[in-house]
Amino acid sequence: MITLINKNNKLNEQRNSINITYPRNVNIIFGHYPYPEKIHHFILEIKNNLSKKMYNYTNVKGGMTDWRYFSDKPEFIEFLSYVINKHQITHPNLFEHFFEKYYLNASWGNEIKPGDSLLYHTHPCQHGILYLTKGCDLQLPELNLKITPEPGDYYIFPPEILHGFDKYEGEINRYSLIFNIDQKNSKFEYDEKIKDLNGKK
Repeated sequence: MITLINKNNKLNEQRNSINITYPRNVNIIFGHYPYPEKIHHFILEIKNNLSKKMYNYTNVKGGMTDWRYFSDKPEFIEFLSYVINKHQITHPNLFEHFFEKYYLNASWGNEIKPGDSLLYHTHPCQHGILYLTKGCDLQLPELNLKITPEPGDYYIFPPEILHGFDKYEGEINRYSLIFNIDQKNSKFEYDEKIKDLNGKK
């Protein structure tokens, strides 16, 4: 049984459900990757490795590489290491011992041309964007924010942040590198360590 501690007018009770509205504290991590030659390299990688099967297949109504195209690329790991080193003191919950606690479940490139769009959607994990060019703004309606791309700027959002944009009306293609950060299964990792200690394979 659900009971309320304090009654308030933000509550909507129904027979089989309860809706509660409350403010959400959202922390967006951002910074700038100050290496234009590496940004240019990422753009070329995306242009040269767009996947025909991914075009309009996902929420991205435009061009994409394969889901995990960048996951094991040294240049991307170098960028990720830069972000980890820059933010591990201010955001230790995410970045301290990053590779022990988290993994990349996907990292891909997007090509957004005039007329393309991004369906509004969320991710169940940490979600990052590295902008490689100027171009279409990203809308975050829940937060009443928009992000205007600048080459080298990156943003990391907590899970379940609604984002997208309608038909892009600009004139230049926008390129970005997208990555999802998921938490490792701590129980699985713990069990594996126990097996190792006991000499079991």
